Amino acid sequence: MKQMRVLVAVLLALALAPLAVGQTPAGGASAAPDHLVLTWTGDPAATQTITWRTDTTVKSGVVQFQAGEALTEAKEAKATPREFATDLGPTRLFTATLTGLTPQTTYTYRVGDGGRWSPMHTFSTAARDAAAFAFLVFGDSQSGARQPIYAPWEKTARNAYRAHPESKFLINVGDLVEVGQSAAHWDAWFAAAQGVVDTIPEMAVEGNHETYSLKPDPANPGKLKLTPGKPSFWIAQFALPQNGPEELKGQVYSFDYGPAHFVVLDSQQEEEQGDMLTAQQAWLKADLAASRATWKLAFFHKPPYGVSPLRPNAEVRQAFCPIFDAYHVDLVFNGHDHAIARTYPMKKGRLVQKPSQGTVYYVVGRSGNKVYSAAAKRPFHAFVYNPVDQPNYLFVEVTRTRLVVTTVKQDGTILDAFSSDKADDVDSDSVRALPAAAASR
Repeated sequence: MKQMRVLVAVLLALALAPLAVGQTPAGGASAAPDHLVLTWTGDPAATQTITWRTDTTVKSGVVQFQAGEALTEAKEAKATPREFATDLGPTRLFTATLTGLTPQTTYTYRVGDGGRWSPMHTFSTAARDAAAFAFLVFGDSQSGARQPIYAPWEKTARNAYRAHPESKFLINVGDLVEVGQSAAHWDAWFAAAQGVVDTIPEMAVEGNHETYSLKPDPANPGKLKLTPGKPSFWIAQFALPQNGPEELKGQVYSFDYGPAHFVVLDSQQEEEQGDMLTAQQAWLKADLAASRATWKLAFFHKPPYGVSPLRPNAEVRQAFCPIFDAYHVDLVFNGHDHAIARTYPMKKGRLVQKPSQGTVYYVVGRSGNKVYSAAAKRPFHAFVYNPVDQPNYLFVEVTRTRLVVTTVKQDGTILDAFSSDKADDVDSDSVRALPAAAASR
C-alpha cells in the first residue's frame, strides 16, 4: 500500500510539473481520419456539417452517407481541405456540409479519401419546427495539469450521452482544453469525446484556455507558462455558423432549434485584447431583436454572476446583461468557475419575481478534472454546489411552453432540477420567498 501511495505521488508530481522548454508530448495526425466532429453551419433539419483531420499525405476528402443503417447506395459529398499547422507538425483538416437532407431522419456516414475510411457513424436531422427537444451542456472539460489527461471528460461525456440518448446536440461552454494551442491536448480531448461528438453536433463555446500557448517564462528560465493569444486551434477545428460580427465569425454566432434561439458569445476580451465586447453589442441587439423564438438562450464562458469574488467579470456583465434585459433572454449558461450556481430571475442586477421579468444565470460546473476549493453563494443565487467530488453535466429539455434543466453528477446523481413555465409565468423557485438583500454589486 505504501509503495502504491508513493507511485501515485510521483505520477501526480510529474503531471503537475511545468513542461521544460522544447518538450512536446507524443501524438499527432496520421493518414487515418480522426478528430471527427459534427457541427451545424446551416439548417439543423436539412444540413449536417462534418469535420475531420489527417496528416498531409492525404490530399482529398469525401463523406459517404445514406438514410438508414447501411451505405448500400451511398451519396457522396466532397470535403474542402485546408492546411493546419500545429506544434506537433502540419496536418490537414477536411470539412463537408451535407445539404438537402430529410428532416427527422437518421443517416449512416463515413469519411475518408476514397481508400481509407473512418468507421461508420450515424447522425440525425432535426424535425422541421420541432415542438420539443433536449440537449446537453458541459462545463470546463480541460485537464487541470499541463499534461493532457482527459479521462474525467471522457467518462462525463459518455455517461451523459448514455443516460440521455435523446439529446440532439451538446454545448461545451469553454475551456474544452487546458492549453488551447497544444495539439496533444486536442488529441486527448477528441479521443475522449469520440462516440459522442461524431454522433450529435458539438456547438462549442470558446473559453480563456482556448487562447493559451505554452511559451518560455522569463521569470523561470527553462520553464513554460500559459500565454494568451488568438484561439487559432479552436477556430480551425470547429466549423460553426458564420453569422456573427465580421471580426469574430465562428467565435460568435447564433442558430435556431425548435422553439429556441441560441446565442454564443465570446467573453475573452482580457486574453484576446481589443474591444471585442463592444464589437459584439450591436450584433447581439440585432440578433435578439430579429428572433421570434419562444425561448432565448445565451452561452459564453465567463459568468456575470459567478461564485468567485476574485473574478467578478464586471466588464462582461456591463456589456451583455443590459441587452439580455432589453430583449428578455430567458437563460444564460456560463463556465469558468468550475462550480454550479443558478440565480433567481434577475434584471438590472436585482432579483425579480417572475421569469418573464428577468434572466436566470447558470454557472454549469465542470466536466473535466480541474476543481477550485471555494464557491461563494451570493444573495442572488438560488442554488450553489461545488462539484469537487466528481464532474457533472446539465440535461436541458425544451418544449413550446416549458423548459427543464437537470444538473447531474457524472455517476447519475441529480443535484438540482429547475423548470420554467411560459404559460403560467412561474418557475420552480416561485414558491420560495426571495431573499431580501439586493443583488446589485
